[in-house]
Amino acid sequence: MPSPTRIHVTSKLCKTLDVGLRRTLFGGNMMAWMDEAASIFAHRHTGEELMVTLKFGEIRFVRPVKEGHIVDFYVDNVKVGRTSISFDIEGWTDDNLVVKTSVVFVSVDEHMRPKIIAKFNH
Repeated sequence: MPSPTRIHVTSKLCKTLDVGLRRTLFGGNMMAWMDEAASIFAHRHTGEELMVTLKFGEIRFVRPVKEGHIVDFYVDNVKVGRTSISFDIEGWTDDNLVVKTSVVFVSVDEHMRPKIIAKFNH
């Protein structure tokens, strides 16, 4: 079960169109779900309008996700820098860890140049 320090971000339902022949979620779909969940967290936590994915760490697929499972995404170990935010993200179905990685997002201006995160850098 996720630790109490983790923050729930969002959930996704694994549907028929998300799975392959073995009735398990395609890895690429999981990666897209994690990027979306991470983006939601980065935007909400920093209050910045424009945040882009800089990097994902090694993605560990721990258990398969089957059609009908609900995946809950949690973040932990949040670090906010001058222009970026990094954190760990995990996906869980019930009490089972199914995927985990780390991620870094960068705040950018309208020209896609790094921008100071105002909320944390006074």
